[in-house]
Amino acid sequence: KIIETVILAVPGGIQDQNIANWNSETMNPLQRAAAEAAFAGINQGATALSDSVKASIEAASKGDGLKQVLSGYFAGQAAGVGQQVMQRGQGQVLNPNMELLFNGPSVRQFSFNFLLAPRSESEQQQVVNIIRFFKQGMSPIKSEGNLFLKTPNTFRLRYIHRQSGEDSEHKFLTKFKECALTNTGVNYTPNNNYATFPDGGMVAYQLTLSFQELEPIFNNDYAEVKEGIGY
Repeated sequence: KIIETVILAVPGGIQDQNIANWNSETMNPLQRAAAEAAFAGINQGATALSDSVKASIEAASKGDGLKQVLSGYFAGQAAGVGQQVMQRGQGQVLNPNMELLFNGPSVRQFSFNFLLAPRSESEQQQVVNIIRFFKQGMSPIKSEGNLFLKTPNTFRLRYIHRQSGEDSEHKFLTKFKECALTNTGVNYTPNNNYATFPDGGMVAYQLTLSFQELEPIFNNDYAEVKEGIGY
């Protein structure tokens, strides 16, 4: 349900940033052997667990001095010094087998700055209404009995390209998913001096809006965009 629409000039410095969360993870040979054994035991039973442990030990014992490695590793764990026993005494550590693994998506954030300088009483009222609209829209709503707080309003953003008197979504700028307004900042003296009209209205306002999309961007979302940059 659309409550109200606000049209503002496209500000300077517009940008977006798509982020995917990748983290480097490690799994040394002992951890890998334990994981393989547990996997085999869960899926195939105790016999498979025993066979997996035996196979891991036999594979490791073919080289690298298994007994020395195990003694150094477990001695360090018992003493609470990690792999220092192996590092100091044997000059080696277990191969961590580091790999970069996908950890999940993230939601994008956007920030916009608008300088609103009314030139008449009617424009002054429009500016006041715009600022109030965003401040009120981001505020939670109390239930009748004050027992609950309802979710604030959400926002749909889009860049509009006007051509031949028609408004259409700008295909050369980013698209947005539904957003929450997380921060509204107003600077009432953007020119660093206090100045008002005769009725007390400020001669200029600096409006800063910070939005965050409600859900991440997925590869499949681009299939819905026939042309342009997309999300």
